[in-house]
Amino acid sequence: MKRASVAFLALVALALTLGGCATAPAHKAAHKAAREAALEWYAIGNAWSDAGNWSRAGAAYAQALKLDPRLSAASYNMIRALAESGAYDEAIAAANRLLAEDPANVRVLAAKGYTLYRAGRPADALAVYEELSRISPYAPDVTYNVALARSALGDLAGAVAALEGLVAARPEDMGALALYARVLAELGRRDEAFGAYEKLVSLGSADASTHERFGLLYVEAREFAKAMTALEKAVAIEPRASESRVSAARRARAWFALARLRLAEAEDGKGGLEALSKALEAGFADREAAAALLALPVLAEREAVAQALRAKGLVP
Repeated sequence: MKRASVAFLALVALALTLGGCATAPAHKAAHKAAREAALEWYAIGNAWSDAGNWSRAGAAYAQALKLDPRLSAASYNMIRALAESGAYDEAIAAANRLLAEDPANVRVLAAKGYTLYRAGRPADALAVYEELSRISPYAPDVTYNVALARSALGDLAGAVAALEGLVAARPEDMGALALYARVLAELGRRDEAFGAYEKLVSLGSADASTHERFGLLYVEAREFAKAMTALEKAVAIEPRASESRVSAARRARAWFALARLRLAEAEDGKGGLEALSKALEAGFADREAAAALLALPVLAEREAVAQALRAKGLVP
């Protein structure tokens, strides 16, 4: 009986061993399948992100994380997608959950700082970016983001101080150079701002808003030829389908400034009227600027200009 019991125990042990062998491959197969499905959802999220559909991107990343919570890239991208879709509270909550487990996660800290900045909380964003700079001073874009938050808080000198080293170290970093040019202009360091802008142009990297901003700055400096060139570049860049209202207003303003230069400085009636028409089509609605245009002592096609402005109700 004793020997039978030993034999029975041996059979049980063998059964358990065989069962374990069967279960382990099944578990591994299930884990592999979940991982592969998570990666597929992650790729779908990336595709929606590339298309600018942030709400669908966020849902895809959430599904990827449901299948594989360890897919860290999906965590970071989900925070970004939530922020881009305007779900700031959700994005910050997601970042905080991840940071509770890993407080020094550079990518999540960067995503949280970006979300706070987008949510109109630059002071909170700056605190996160400064923490990030202490943890990883060479993390991509940390200096740029510190400068961006400082500029939003009105600390223009602090922003310039941060950017000077970055621009010197990475002279072809277009984003840093564009921010540097803008902050210099806001500080009133106009010559340095023009130098930074002209370098951006030489690199072929100035966007429409940068051209528009410096076109208007050249107008203030009464450098009308340079102003016209900058504004023509601004309006030549086709707007994106997702262009914001702010960007659309800038575009309308750029067209109007160009119209004014053509009509008053170049005395180019045809070109000026074309630019004015474009400005009005883009939604230009500044009555004060419209009245000032008609009050100029020299203005080509004055009657046609007045008629166009009256049709939009901008002048009596």
